[in-house]
Amino acid sequence: MVKRSARRGRRRAVRPVDAVRRSAVLGVLAGLAVVAVVWGAAMVWGPSGGRWVDGLRSAAGQSPGSADAAGPSAGADDADAADDADGLGAGSLTQPLEREPGAGASSSPSPSPSSPPSPPSPSPSPAAASPTRPSPPVPVRATVAYEIASRGAVVADLDDFAARVAKFLADPKGWPAAGVEFKQVAADGLITIWLVEDSQVPSFSSICSTGLSCSIGRNIIINQTRWLESAPAGVMDHVPLEDYRMMVVNHEVGHWLGHHNHSSCPGVGEIAPLMMQQSKGLNGCVFNPYPLPSELTAPDLFK
Repeated sequence: MVKRSARRGRRRAVRPVDAVRRSAVLGVLAGLAVVAVVWGAAMVWGPSGGRWVDGLRSAAGQSPGSADAAGPSAGADDADAADDADGLGAGSLTQPLEREPGAGASSSPSPSPSSPPSPPSPSPSPAAASPTRPSPPVPVRATVAYEIASRGAVVADLDDFAARVAKFLADPKGWPAAGVEFKQVAADGLITIWLVEDSQVPSFSSICSTGLSCSIGRNIIINQTRWLESAPAGVMDHVPLEDYRMMVVNHEVGHWLGHHNHSSCPGVGEIAPLMMQQSKGLNGCVFNPYPLPSELTAPDLFK
């Protein structure tokens, strides 16, 4: 009886230990189940809300938002943000709207966060900011009204002739530098500038020839052949036709202004006087379509 009672006491002593072990095992299993549930929730809700992931990172000793294996995803988000800033999302088929100047704070799209700032534009140099001012025009002392006319078989465009004559006479380096202004009129002009067939040039005076232009009284006669072809061959082959035409008009008008005599070349390499007969040859002088400073007078006009 004593042995049986001892055995029963041993059994009763063992039973509480087994209960503790069972409780411990069950607790561990329950804890693992809770961890599994929490981990699964973090895997599901972490990318959208971020709270579970940040909680796990805090538990692991990392600060929320620190760089880890999710770094590439963060870079992709930055790229998407840059696309949105440019007005065109990733994969979007809609083109960004062009903003009108003055609409919003800036007329240009916002730069992406990764783009470096644009360098400041260089300030313009003083020379570029303040262009050279032209010299003031010479005060007008007299206005000369002139007419345009033609004689003979004129094949050149008379309107073009008139336009070029007006341009030559308005050039500030020409007779306007002497204080003379010219104005075309339909009638009652002080002078008439003619475009004449070469064979008709002597009809104005016997001193006029078919090969050159001429000035007689109030008539300025421009030889059509010279107007279309420049001077005789070999004389001014290097001179542009437009410059030659300007020289002829200014030369013949100069006669009417009072420069009756012809000048000569002052020396080889010197600038030819306007009143030199340059159509006959330069004699070593440099071609010149404008009056020299010494020629800027109008003796017959300013009496």
